[in-house]
Amino acid sequence: MQNVETISLFMTRDHVSGDNELEETLKEVKRRDWEKAWDKAKIASARIKTHIFLEEEILFPHLKGPDLDNWISELMMQHVAIWNLLDTILRLLEERDNETEVKLILLMQLLKAHNSIEEHSIYRELDKELVWNPNILFELRDSVLPAGWKPKYM
Repeated sequence: MQNVETISLFMTRDHVSGDNELEETLKEVKRRDWEKAWDKAKIASARIKTHIFLEEEILFPHLKGPDLDNWISELMMQHVAIWNLLDTILRLLEERDNETEVKLILLMQLLKAHNSIEEHSIYRELDKELVWNPNILFELRDSVLPAGWKPKYM
């Protein structure tokens, strides 16, 4: 039996990796190992920001319809909050600020709700819409976050 990669599987695996990287960051913050926490947060931030780019520039434009437009708009507003929290967390880590832990937990809670919407509705819709375009997975794998790119609602 052939293992078929879908947008849902690809993007959900990326969610899990980002969540795990944030969990590791939180462990280091609790230990007050600021250097390790910063290193792990930098990796998580790059992954999550690239993920946002992939959604906004490659995936979401394929979804049309009044019901989906409202969901996409909400998710894109959440992208701005996620992006800003990532930047705040990196700044707080550089400052070795104890508020870092609170912001990390807030981000993780936001991502839990955000990712659930994407995984249980948006990605499934994309799997249906883009079944005709197997090259989309290559585009997702090969894309790099352009320098200076920001979420569209920023």
